[in-house]
Amino acid sequence: MCACVPAIAVVLAALVAAGEAAAGAWPRAPGEVFLSFRGEIETSDGGPQHNASVYGEYGLTRRVTLVAQFDNANDPWTARRFGTGVQFALSGPDAVNRFAIGFGASTPPDVAGAMTSTRGELSFAWGRGFESRWGGGWATATARVIYGRDTRRPITDVSGLVGLKPAPGRMAMLSASRYADDGGAYWKVSPALGYRLRGETWLVPSVTQELSDDRSTAVGLALWLTF
Repeated sequence: MCACVPAIAVVLAALVAAGEAAAGAWPRAPGEVFLSFRGEIETSDGGPQHNASVYGEYGLTRRVTLVAQFDNANDPWTARRFGTGVQFALSGPDAVNRFAIGFGASTPPDVAGAMTSTRGELSFAWGRGFESRWGGGWATATARVIYGRDTRRPITDVSGLVGLKPAPGRMAMLSASRYADDGGAYWKVSPALGYRLRGETWLVPSVTQELSDDRSTAVGLALWLTF
């Protein structure tokens, strides 16, 4: 088993989960809680925009993780919505390749939006740890299909992440994703760094570049807590 597995679980929780809540291929330990608080400043042709999000996970059993998220952004892939879900690990604790399947739902924070724009979600995640000359690493991929009465066709969201832990208390990550809805397809790439402050508290600065449409750039800072 790769020694970077604890870091993998934290990274997947916050970076692979975009938009509606979706955990990664590594489940939380029973009774374990993970929280991510994230702020972001996005610049585009329309001027600067300030976004904030809260994401949480709770390990219900060895294979079942509960997730929840709120995001106030106006981007298609991180629309202003509440999301909840459950993730089921399909692989055993010693598996080299990890697989998980998830089910979730999300809704806008207002009553009228909840009645017309509630969405359901199905996700599938894969992950694998590895060793390299630069330290322990991990790779993951997640595919989501989102259904709702407010969309003419299912929304698809495919993302991948590669990360390294070159030194204790340090992480480097690169993620990419493609989100497609009725308005078109949106590509993003996001490098990020992780710095352990103490215990399992991490500070994570990141930059997200949108590669299609208005080519907006966002600078974010997240605080991760595990207890």
